[in-house]
Amino acid sequence: MGILLFLPIFVLMYFLMIRPQQRRLREQQALVAKLAPGDEVMLTSGIYGIVTELDGDTIFLEVAEGIELKVAKGAVSKIIPEATMTSSEGTSTEHEPAEPDLPAPETPEPKSSDGGSGGKSKR
Repeated sequence: MGILLFLPIFVLMYFLMIRPQQRRLREQQALVAKLAPGDEVMLTSGIYGIVTELDGDTIFLEVAEGIELKVAKGAVSKIIPEATMTSSEGTSTEHEPAEPDLPAPETPEPKSSDGGSGGKSKR
């Protein structure tokens, strides 16, 4: 009788936890399998770069001109669609971040000739 109570719990755990994890794992493996040099990717750490070379379980990622990182293939979170990649003219099709609004520089108050009392007399 006790086993019949635990059976629905195990079935529920399977459908709520194990199956979604297996699905995510298959999606990640498919993503890594289709990586090719020239793909723009985002790593799980949030770093963006372009794949320059594949070597077994590692990839070489160019994050800036002349700067390459060697990372594990499993660290790739997603492949960035080509519509958002940098075009051949060197301009990006994504929105550039806006310049931050900086407060106007404060100017010091002019000092008066009466010793800095602001025109009021001292008593």
